[in-house]
Amino acid sequence: MDTKKKISTYDIVAVGMMAAFVFIACRFLGVKIPAPGGSTTVKLGNGICVLCGLLLGGWRGGLAAAIGTAFYDLSDPEFAPDAWITFIRYFIMAGLAGTIAHWGSARGRKLGRNVVAAIVGAYSYSAMYIGSKIMGSMLLGSAFVPAVLANTTKIVASVTNATVGVVVALALAPALQRAFASTNFGRQFQAQN
Repeated sequence: MDTKKKISTYDIVAVGMMAAFVFIACRFLGVKIPAPGGSTTVKLGNGICVLCGLLLGGWRGGLAAAIGTAFYDLSDPEFAPDAWITFIRYFIMAGLAGTIAHWGSARGRKLGRNVVAAIVGAYSYSAMYIGSKIMGSMLLGSAFVPAVLANTTKIVASVTNATVGVVVALALAPALQRAFASTNFGRQFQAQN
Protein backbone atom coordinates (compact mmCIF):
# COMPACT_ATOMS: atom_id res chain seq x y z
CA MET A 1 0.00 0.00 0.00
CA ASP A 2 1.25 3.47 -0.85
CA THR A 3 2.19 5.20 2.40
CA LYS A 4 0.72 8.48 1.13
CA LYS A 5 -2.65 6.91 0.34
CA LYS A 6 -5.38 8.03 2.69
CA ILE A 7 -8.25 5.97 4.04
CA SER A 8 -11.28 6.91 1.97
CA THR A 9 -14.93 7.19 2.87
CA TYR A 10 -15.45 4.13 0.68
CA ASP A 11 -13.01 2.19 2.87
CA ILE A 12 -14.82 3.23 6.04
CA VAL A 13 -18.26 2.37 4.65
CA ALA A 14 -17.13 -1.01 3.27
CA VAL A 15 -15.46 -1.97 6.56
CA GLY A 16 -18.51 -0.84 8.56
CA MET A 17 -20.94 -2.67 6.29
CA MET A 18 -18.99 -5.93 6.49
CA ALA A 19 -18.46 -5.54 10.26
CA ALA A 20 -22.25 -5.34 10.65
CA PHE A 21 -22.64 -8.43 8.48
CA VAL A 22 -20.10 -10.28 10.67
CA PHE A 23 -21.90 -9.24 13.87
CA ILE A 24 -25.27 -10.42 12.53
CA ALA A 25 -23.83 -13.75 11.37
CA CYS A 26 -22.15 -14.33 14.75
CA ARG A 27 -25.15 -13.22 16.77
CA PHE A 28 -27.98 -14.91 14.92
CA LEU A 29 -26.45 -17.70 12.81
CA GLY A 30 -24.79 -19.82 15.47
CA VAL A 31 -25.41 -22.37 18.20
CA LYS A 32 -23.90 -22.00 21.67
CA ILE A 33 -22.60 -25.29 23.10
CA PRO A 34 -21.88 -25.75 26.82
CA ALA A 35 -18.30 -26.85 27.46
CA PRO A 36 -16.02 -27.25 30.49
CA GLY A 37 -14.65 -23.83 31.41
CA GLY A 38 -17.36 -21.89 29.54
CA SER A 39 -19.37 -22.38 26.39
CA THR A 40 -18.25 -22.35 22.78
CA THR A 41 -20.18 -21.46 19.64
CA VAL A 42 -20.52 -23.10 16.25
CA LYS A 43 -21.35 -20.18 13.95
CA LEU A 44 -21.35 -19.00 10.36
CA GLY A 45 -19.50 -15.89 11.47
CA ASN A 46 -16.10 -17.43 10.72
CA GLY A 47 -17.10 -17.86 7.09
CA ILE A 48 -18.25 -14.26 6.89
CA CYS A 49 -14.94 -13.16 8.43
CA VAL A 50 -12.99 -15.04 5.75
CA LEU A 51 -15.37 -13.52 3.19
CA CYS A 52 -14.40 -10.06 4.48
CA GLY A 53 -10.82 -10.78 3.50
CA LEU A 54 -11.77 -12.19 0.09
CA LEU A 55 -13.96 -9.17 -0.71
CA LEU A 56 -12.06 -6.28 0.88
CA GLY A 57 -8.44 -7.40 0.98
CA GLY A 58 -5.98 -7.61 3.87
CA TRP A 59 -6.29 -4.71 6.28
CA ARG A 60 -9.88 -3.76 5.35
CA GLY A 61 -11.12 -7.34 5.62
CA GLY A 62 -9.17 -7.86 8.83
CA LEU A 63 -10.58 -4.72 10.37
CA ALA A 64 -14.18 -5.57 9.38
CA ALA A 65 -13.89 -9.09 10.84
CA ALA A 66 -12.19 -7.83 14.00
CA ILE A 67 -14.76 -5.09 14.67
CA GLY A 68 -17.76 -7.34 13.98
CA THR A 69 -16.56 -10.19 16.19
CA ALA A 70 -15.39 -7.91 18.98
CA PHE A 71 -18.83 -6.27 19.09
CA TYR A 72 -20.38 -9.74 19.18
CA ASP A 73 -18.20 -10.65 22.17
CA LEU A 74 -19.04 -7.37 23.89
CA SER A 75 -22.76 -8.15 23.48
CA ASP A 76 -22.42 -11.37 25.53
CA PRO A 77 -21.25 -11.08 29.17
CA GLU A 78 -19.57 -14.50 28.99
CA PHE A 79 -17.36 -13.50 26.04
CA ALA A 80 -16.94 -9.76 26.75
CA PRO A 81 -13.69 -10.05 28.76
CA ASP A 82 -12.00 -11.68 25.75
CA ALA A 83 -13.20 -9.17 23.14
CA TRP A 84 -9.72 -7.68 22.75
CA ILE A 85 -8.23 -11.12 22.05
CA THR A 86 -11.04 -11.84 19.61
CA PHE A 87 -10.27 -8.57 17.82
CA ILE A 88 -6.63 -9.56 17.33
CA ARG A 89 -7.33 -13.16 16.26
CA TYR A 90 -10.00 -12.27 13.73
CA PHE A 91 -7.95 -9.39 12.35
CA ILE A 92 -5.15 -11.89 11.69
CA MET A 93 -7.58 -14.46 10.25
CA ALA A 94 -9.29 -12.19 7.72
CA GLY A 95 -6.15 -10.15 7.15
CA LEU A 96 -4.23 -13.25 6.08
CA ALA A 97 -7.08 -14.40 3.85
CA GLY A 98 -7.39 -10.96 2.27
CA THR A 99 -3.66 -10.49 1.76
CA ILE A 100 -3.34 -13.86 0.02
CA ALA A 101 -6.51 -13.40 -2.07
CA HIS A 102 -5.54 -9.89 -3.21
CA TRP A 103 -1.78 -10.43 -3.63
CA GLY A 104 -0.44 -8.90 -6.81
CA SER A 105 -3.28 -8.30 -9.23
CA ALA A 106 -5.52 -11.16 -8.04
CA ARG A 107 -7.98 -8.80 -6.28
CA GLY A 108 -9.81 -11.75 -4.74
CA ARG A 109 -10.96 -13.06 -8.12
CA LYS A 110 -8.77 -16.15 -8.63
CA LEU A 111 -10.45 -19.31 -7.36
CA GLY A 112 -7.25 -21.21 -6.58
CA ARG A 113 -5.82 -18.27 -4.67
CA ASN A 114 -9.13 -17.80 -2.82
CA VAL A 115 -9.17 -21.46 -1.77
CA VAL A 116 -5.66 -21.15 -0.30
CA ALA A 117 -6.58 -17.80 1.30
CA ALA A 118 -9.73 -19.19 2.91
CA ILE A 119 -7.96 -22.29 4.25
CA VAL A 120 -4.99 -20.33 5.63
CA GLY A 121 -7.25 -17.69 7.21
CA ALA A 122 -9.79 -20.06 8.76
CA TYR A 123 -7.35 -22.62 10.09
CA SER A 124 -4.89 -20.01 11.37
CA TYR A 125 -7.67 -18.70 13.59
CA SER A 126 -8.52 -22.23 14.68
CA ALA A 127 -4.87 -22.91 15.57
CA MET A 128 -4.64 -19.68 17.59
CA TYR A 129 -7.90 -20.43 19.43
CA ILE A 130 -7.07 -24.07 20.19
CA GLY A 131 -3.53 -23.17 21.23
CA SER A 132 -4.76 -20.51 23.63
CA LYS A 133 -7.29 -22.84 25.26
CA ILE A 134 -4.73 -25.62 25.74
CA MET A 135 -2.09 -23.17 27.03
CA GLY A 136 -4.66 -21.63 29.38
CA SER A 137 -5.42 -25.04 30.88
CA MET A 138 -1.72 -25.82 31.19
CA LEU A 139 -1.04 -22.49 32.92
CA LEU A 140 -3.66 -23.51 35.46
CA GLY A 141 -1.65 -26.64 36.22
CA SER A 142 -2.92 -29.23 33.76
CA ALA A 143 -0.59 -31.50 31.81
CA PHE A 144 -0.78 -31.41 27.99
CA VAL A 145 -2.99 -34.46 27.36
CA PRO A 146 -5.54 -33.60 30.08
CA ALA A 147 -5.56 -30.01 28.76
CA VAL A 148 -6.39 -31.28 25.27
CA LEU A 149 -9.08 -33.61 26.63
CA ALA A 150 -10.61 -30.85 28.76
CA ASN A 151 -10.92 -28.67 25.65
CA THR A 152 -12.19 -31.35 23.25
CA THR A 153 -15.58 -29.68 22.73
CA LYS A 154 -13.92 -26.34 21.96
CA ILE A 155 -11.39 -27.99 19.63
CA VAL A 156 -14.12 -29.80 17.68
CA ALA A 157 -16.21 -26.62 17.48
CA SER A 158 -13.21 -24.59 16.29
CA VAL A 159 -12.26 -27.05 13.55
CA THR A 160 -15.93 -27.26 12.52
CA ASN A 161 -16.13 -23.45 12.37
CA ALA A 162 -13.00 -23.34 10.23
CA THR A 163 -14.24 -25.97 7.81
CA VAL A 164 -17.71 -24.45 7.49
CA GLY A 165 -16.06 -21.03 7.21
CA VAL A 166 -14.00 -22.07 4.19
CA VAL A 167 -17.06 -23.52 2.45
CA VAL A 168 -19.31 -20.52 3.23
CA ALA A 169 -16.73 -17.94 2.15
CA LEU A 170 -15.92 -19.72 -1.11
CA ALA A 171 -19.61 -20.27 -1.88
CA LEU A 172 -20.61 -16.64 -1.30
CA ALA A 173 -17.56 -14.79 -2.65
CA PRO A 174 -18.24 -14.98 -6.42
CA ALA A 175 -21.86 -13.84 -6.19
CA LEU A 176 -21.09 -11.05 -3.72
CA GLN A 177 -18.10 -9.87 -5.77
CA ARG A 178 -20.33 -9.60 -8.86
CA ALA A 179 -23.09 -7.85 -6.90
CA PHE A 180 -20.59 -5.45 -5.30
CA ALA A 181 -18.95 -4.66 -8.65
CA SER A 182 -22.35 -3.93 -10.23
CA THR A 183 -23.03 -1.03 -7.84
CA ASN A 184 -21.68 2.46 -8.16
CA PHE A 185 -20.28 2.17 -4.64
CA GLY A 186 -18.47 -1.05 -5.55
CA ARG A 187 -16.98 0.42 -8.70
CA GLN A 188 -15.74 3.50 -6.81
CA PHE A 189 -14.32 1.32 -4.01
CA GLN A 190 -12.47 -0.89 -6.48
CA ALA A 191 -11.19 2.08 -8.48
CA GLN A 192 -9.54 3.50 -5.35
CA ASN A 193 -7.99 0.21 -4.26
